[in-house]
Amino acid sequence: MQLSREQIARFESDGYLVVEGALRADDLDPLIADFDELVDQIARDLVMAGRIAEPYAGLPFERRLAVLTWACGESLQRRVSFPANHRPAVFEFLNNVRLLDLVEGLVGPEIHCHPTQHVRPKLPAFIGGGASRDFSFESPLHQDAAALLPDADDTLVVTTWIPLVDVSVDMGPVEVYPGRHHGGLLRHVKAPGGGLTIAADALPDVAPVPLPLEKGSVLLLHGRTPHRSQPNSTQIVRWSVDLRWNDAGKPSGRPLPGVLVRSRERPLTTYEGWLRAWDDIRRERVPRVLDRWQPS
Repeated sequence: MQLSREQIARFESDGYLVVEGALRADDLDPLIADFDELVDQIARDLVMAGRIAEPYAGLPFERRLAVLTWACGESLQRRVSFPANHRPAVFEFLNNVRLLDLVEGLVGPEIHCHPTQHVRPKLPAFIGGGASRDFSFESPLHQDAAALLPDADDTLVVTTWIPLVDVSVDMGPVEVYPGRHHGGLLRHVKAPGGGLTIAADALPDVAPVPLPLEKGSVLLLHGRTPHRSQPNSTQIVRWSVDLRWNDAGKPSGRPLPGVLVRSRERPLTTYEGWLRAWDDIRRERVPRVLDRWQPS
């Protein structure tokens, strides 16, 4: 599915676009099955380490990680996301043709999958009913472009936010501030719970719009569109993947290995090449400036 002129115009005007039914079961199910397998491996590792008494194997994918987290008392989200997770199923999804067809309408035919990628199993706010063991994540109000270095200020970096379950309003969907990408990059500060957030004196002057999405839908988000999410007040893990894309001929603002996924000019990144690039980064152990907001 390629974006129509009307859809591209809406994205350029509003700073976001929802494309319903963009992906099918055969696009998402292999990725979900691999995450399920990874969660099962984590559960077995926790049992072997004596951290939990049972692996909760009978629980569905939509709930199991939350119960495992509560049982072991440790946040497990990092174990399923980048850069810990460079499994083949993830790489295959980065090269999904239907997804790239959407992105091409915005960034052009030379597509670079940005190294700032996330798997987000957003846990229920109170898994076991106690605020002292709250492992949920409330995304503070921010612009994705704020996490990039200044060399990418003129690069359009598009985020695709892709739910792996149906996401209702009470699960803490993405909330966007329409049209506020036109004003450029706002000043960000360190958020209390980690990450970056827009400074109090630079907040957008419009109300946010929550975007509940069905599985198979894709949210396309401009890198300068302010957005956030609220806590997940259900008992379901809000599994989602957010990937970022830019024209391969422009700076990415992130000195880490990305993936060339579509090109008429250069060889595409292979899975082995992707792994080697990350191995090289780990071996170098060279401190890299990744944050423009660090005090000088």
